[in-house]
Amino acid sequence: MTVIDLTSLPIGDVPKSIRQLRANVANTMLRFGSPVIIKHMYNSTDVDAGIAKKSPNFEDAYGQTRHNDPLSHGIGFVSVEESEDEWVTPDGKLHPVQTTISPGSGFTPAPKYRGYGQGYLTYVIMPDVSEDVFKLNEVGALIRVQSAQVQMGWFPEVNDNDLIITCTIDEQFKVVATHERYLAKMTNPVSVRGLDRRGRRERSSDFGNRFVINQQFEMTLIPAKDELYNVETDR
Repeated sequence: MTVIDLTSLPIGDVPKSIRQLRANVANTMLRFGSPVIIKHMYNSTDVDAGIAKKSPNFEDAYGQTRHNDPLSHGIGFVSVEESEDEWVTPDGKLHPVQTTISPGSGFTPAPKYRGYGQGYLTYVIMPDVSEDVFKLNEVGALIRVQSAQVQMGWFPEVNDNDLIITCTIDEQFKVVATHERYLAKMTNPVSVRGLDRRGRRERSSDFGNRFVINQQFEMTLIPAKDELYNVETDR
């Protein structure tokens, strides 16, 4: 697992004004935020990018795995990177004993990341209570829904269905306990829109400024006995 320090990330080709805005966001998160672990849910796009592959238990006929697939926690995809001390049994299960030596014939190295990628420890600002929001449904009627809007920094990038794990950390930024788990929904990166001070538009994107300042998303609570509570937090 990687501890994210928003104040020390590489700057790269980022304008000074964007760096200042990001620094303000980082300071706000450190002052008012709560620690969470964020893990990206693997999907077919990650397979195309070469960082993930289908779980050995993936059923092509159904286009998914069983929900309690021990290798992907029901997601269906695992990392290409393999573990150095974990093994898959010949019948597709995770061997309970960790060892750097193969337990026997037919055992294969287990994927290091299962269903969800590398964990990032960072800070987010979570609401104390959900807010009531009125939205139009498909037939034009107003309905009341509850929205728990979360604010976080610009890194790591959060997508819908990524896993958010609340946790307690010590003074050395080590996780000592994990708590409720959520899925990110309605993710929305926030960037500076329009023209810069010289009247120029952002030069490298057709859809607005490429420099994300912060991110917003909603949190959906995962039931306590769900399989996603078995997703590893030590990596």
